[in-house]
Amino acid sequence: MKKIQALFSVLTGICLAVVFAVTFGQVIQRYVFQLPMPWATDIIRIFFVYSVFFGMAVGVFKKAHLNIDVLVQVLPPRLKPWFDLLSNLVVCTFLSVVLRYSFSFMTANADQVTPYLLFPMSWVYMVIPLTVGFMVLFLVLDTVKLLGTMTGRGNGSSSAGR
Repeated sequence: MKKIQALFSVLTGICLAVVFAVTFGQVIQRYVFQLPMPWATDIIRIFFVYSVFFGMAVGVFKKAHLNIDVLVQVLPPRLKPWFDLLSNLVVCTFLSVVLRYSFSFMTANADQVTPYLLFPMSWVYMVIPLTVGFMVLFLVLDTVKLLGTMTGRGNGSSSAGR
């Protein structure tokens, strides 16, 4: 999973760099040269969507998403693993529902294309099941590791990022 996390981190950075570069180029082109770049909107939209989902996956892998930090801090140490388990189960349940409906969402939009590049929207939306699938896999593995730790058979902390 560390290699996937590193790959998603790099892809997030690349996507954000493309969004920045194309947006900057579009502004210069429009206001300095008075020439619009209509295709830039498609590129920005596609790469922004990809950066959001790759970045979201990285956040799940690092356990860096927001949680109820005040609640976590006041919990006794013996209850923190249970809270981590509950958190994993709630997020995994939500992401499983997203994963289930992402396939039908992707196929329902298979006939749509971007306005200028004519790029299939199903390819844009393909990032949803791809990243959410890895997030669910990570949460399942982390939950198994956490349960092993809670029963005394694990090797350490599964929630290092919290």
